Amino acid sequence: MADTKSLDASLWWDSFTLLLTELENCSLSSDPPQNLAKKLKDSHAWLVDAVSRFKPPNEKSKEALNSKRLQIGSHQFTVQSHLKDKALQISSCLQLDEVQSYILAERSIKHNNVAVDSMVQEFIHLVIVKIVIQYYTERQCLLKCIRWILMHAIYIGPGSKEHVIKEEARKLFHDGLENKLISFFEDLLSVSFPEKMDVDLFTLWAEETLIEGSLVLDILFLAYYDSFCTCDGEKWKKLCSLYKGIISGHYNLEKLAITSEAQQLSYHAKVQLLLILIETLDLENLLQMVHDEIPYRKGVSTFSLTDVQEMDALVSTFNAFEMKEAGPLILAWAVFLYLLLTLPGKDENKELMEIDHVNYVRQAFEAASFSYCLEFLERDILKENDGPVSGYRSVLRTFLSAFIASYEVNLRPEDGNPILILDILCKIYRGEESLCIQFWDKASYIDGPIRCLLCNLESEFPFQTVELVQLLSSLCEGTWPAECVYNFLDKSVGVSSLFQISNDSLLDGSDIVEARQPVCVPGIEGLFIPVGTRGHVLKAIGENTALVRWEHATSGVFVLLLRLAQDMYLNSKEEVLFTLDLLSRLVSSNTAVCFQLMNVSNSAHFHAVSLMNEQENNVR
Repeated sequence: MADTKSLDASLWWDSFTLLLTELENCSLSSDPPQNLAKKLKDSHAWLVDAVSRFKPPNEKSKEALNSKRLQIGSHQFTVQSHLKDKALQISSCLQLDEVQSYILAERSIKHNNVAVDSMVQEFIHLVIVKIVIQYYTERQCLLKCIRWILMHAIYIGPGSKEHVIKEEARKLFHDGLENKLISFFEDLLSVSFPEKMDVDLFTLWAEETLIEGSLVLDILFLAYYDSFCTCDGEKWKKLCSLYKGIISGHYNLEKLAITSEAQQLSYHAKVQLLLILIETLDLENLLQMVHDEIPYRKGVSTFSLTDVQEMDALVSTFNAFEMKEAGPLILAWAVFLYLLLTLPGKDENKELMEIDHVNYVRQAFEAASFSYCLEFLERDILKENDGPVSGYRSVLRTFLSAFIASYEVNLRPEDGNPILILDILCKIYRGEESLCIQFWDKASYIDGPIRCLLCNLESEFPFQTVELVQLLSSLCEGTWPAECVYNFLDKSVGVSSLFQISNDSLLDGSDIVEARQPVCVPGIEGLFIPVGTRGHVLKAIGENTALVRWEHATSGVFVLLLRLAQDMYLNSKEEVLFTLDLLSRLVSSNTAVCFQLMNVSNSAHFHAVSLMNEQENNVR
């Protein structure tokens, strides 16, 4: 038996559990401490290889455990026979390198303060389980370290000075992390139950495997979301093929979903990959190109014309009727194509014009694609882990905004899809202050189509109230957004109501009407449209009845409170609940808005309307 055996230094790793703890305790607003920066530098090779540095069993490592001492780089330790036996068991169970299994066993037993040589047999299996858990914890902490580095780099922002964390994030992808993650995820999808693992460990193995897959997808999403790397046509097709294989049952992902927890993880992975595919279509960039009237040409878009044709050939093989998860991707692809076709110079790309994007939309609609999006939002699937929730929601926001910009959206009760879009938007913005701030920033062209939708809803207020109040309630997260919501309502420039059109009220050759006598606004006793007020016909309701938007400036906040006070008109409990929710969120988000609401009774609008004392007290 050799006294000391020297082995490849790459077999050794410093605990990623400890590294993750240090990273999480690190301030986001400053450079990490020098000792942490050094640890990141020393761990770079492991981080860039993801989990692939955990090696499979091999004869060289097995033979090395017969030595008295092992030398791994600068680390040296004595081989203990009782740990060697456990290491060989672990190696067989996890299909892990024997020396790495020894390191793992030694750390785990030391961490749990267990005297292995004195254990009775019934506790040995429990120790094995703890070591297995420790192994997966190390792997997942490694992936979480990468995810944390990316999230920290995104937090720092593009305009900051050179930063250790940001530089490490760039270097990881410069050194090939993207390809290794995709390869690892593909291998994970085809993984089979380890033959030498005890059956009672199968549940643990399945869940931990799915967690790793979810972490890998988080990292890929962040990498594409903040452009640490670019998803070209080949990679998009690769990811799309993986997605198709998952939702069609070709891969083993569903077979791993043997517990409720595993089922959630499997469902989550599909949603993550879907959102990655939508994000990498770069709809945000396309919206910018449409906004700036930039022609489509190679170099401006991520994908060449050939890429688009090949990607379309792949998307055309999806069937949303057989796989509901395909619907949102098909719809996103239709939006992508439509935006390309609206760019200047489209006539130069005849091949592009031959693709039928309308057929994709029809298929996606018939397959209830928006219902699937609402489903995973309602399940809070994106909030059940500590991943980039705001980023995923931002992608959905951009997708819906691009859809609204591409295809006309009218909120009619008989049409379910626009109502679903509204519900999805409310789920996206609610609780996300950063997204709400972006929405109210007029410079944000991404939110422009959704702001137009909000203005369309406001144009029918108070005739239609629920949808407007529902959306505004979701858009008031944070002090400034709450102020914006209040001002948006308070500075309303008109009131909408049903109006019986007569020959003398309709101005010649236009959709403009004029009130020949005071017009009562239904649902708000005492509020009248003055004689001589002009209004625009929004839509015909009956033969002589139309919905008219009157040019009569009245605070929407005031109108909303009056409707709430005059509960005799509120047959809809839904409207009451949404209104109370909006008011509650406004006052809890912004103290100044709270005082403004309390002072409504002193406004000119209030004194202009004669109300009964009881109603006035209700408003107060």
